[in-house]
Amino acid sequence: MGENSGVNPKQIALEIIKNIGGSENISSIEHCATRLRVTLIDDEKADIKSLKKIEGIFSVRFRIGQLHMIIGTGLVNKVHKELNDIVKKNETKNNKQNIKKTKNINYIMNKFANIFIPLIPALVGGGMLMGINYIFQRFGLISNDNYISKLLSIFSSSAFVFLNILVGFTSAKEFGGTPILGAAMAGVLIHPRLEEININKGSGGIIAVLLVIYFMSFVEKKLRKVIPEVLDLILTPLITILITGFATMYILYPIGEFLTNIFLEILNLSLEKGGAMTGFFLGGVYSTIVTTGLHQGLNAFYLEILARTGENPMLPIFAMGDTAQAGAGFAVYLYAKNKSLKKIAANSIPVCLLGITEPIMFGVNLLLVRPFIGAAIGGAIGGGFIAFFKVPSVSLGLSTIPIISIIKQGYVVKYIVGFIIAFLGAFIATTILGFDESKIED
Repeated sequence: MGENSGVNPKQIALEIIKNIGGSENISSIEHCATRLRVTLIDDEKADIKSLKKIEGIFSVRFRIGQLHMIIGTGLVNKVHKELNDIVKKNETKNNKQNIKKTKNINYIMNKFANIFIPLIPALVGGGMLMGINYIFQRFGLISNDNYISKLLSIFSSSAFVFLNILVGFTSAKEFGGTPILGAAMAGVLIHPRLEEININKGSGGIIAVLLVIYFMSFVEKKLRKVIPEVLDLILTPLITILITGFATMYILYPIGEFLTNIFLEILNLSLEKGGAMTGFFLGGVYSTIVTTGLHQGLNAFYLEILARTGENPMLPIFAMGDTAQAGAGFAVYLYAKNKSLKKIAANSIPVCLLGITEPIMFGVNLLLVRPFIGAAIGGAIGGGFIAFFKVPSVSLGLSTIPIISIIKQGYVVKYIVGFIIAFLGAFIATTILGFDESKIED
């Protein structure tokens, strides 16, 4: 277990391949902000103990049918590239042939993650730029109708305006359909002429997009099996669009709209009636969700809420769980005697405060167990405070400190107070609980 500075991405990739049964045992390789996600053909061939010893890797565990290696932001994409270069395989083809079909909740959430993770750079970048534009307006640097402000608004909102199309593209790829057809069919849901036939464009939300593209991919794959190759290029897209189009208008779109309304009603009810208790629960369990990797699937719900209401009350609550990880890690840094542990904590806390929690969580808090519990306590207290005052974000972005730029105007001070509560709560809880560092190598 090591830190990211001075490590060789190619060497890490070679060591990984060596300890997972060789390149022939790889079904697919993916990555998010901090995790390398490798789907293996035979999980038994993975040597977890040896993988954990590779310098640059903070943690290794199986989650959602995949081998997750926490490497850290910046380095993970380099290791991913090196792995792909070494393996030299067609990932999509290999994935279709070998990927495991364990259709449980983990499988479904993994599908969600694979659909939304590729969109994160555009959504986070746009969200942060949106926040910067808001800050400029708050401090009177530019007005809302200023030319530069309008440009920033266009740049930052484009990914959200055309979100259906982006999701259509990535979900078609994940469901085994043609991505560009997925983008086209998702575009149907936001077509301006829908209003001419008394349908509110976009009211089905992301749920409708996923339903439509899943159905489209199913139809397309069936057609490709029966249509002669000489006619495939013309007839398959034509028939797919026709069948999916009518199914969308009369079946899938209404179902998507119904499910979206139900979801939002449940969310509003839980936050209105549950209040601080709902926030206490969500803030407390969020870090546990992150350990499984299932938090990536939450992006679908964030986007649904934003699309329908223009603000998201869940993201600031979950940000308290991330903030608490930094607080617990700071307690470890202050009280630990193990030099290696202190070094990892010192390097990971600033990154955590910038929204990347995995290094401190897996490299320190979860390793020692009790600091992780302390973080859960701090996250719960902070989450309860945020929910009580109904602090929302207005976009998608990073957590902890960066999220301040996208907190709704008038709620920034309340968020900062919640941030301090979560950090100090986790710090105090970890100090009281203590931790055993005797088994950690110096």
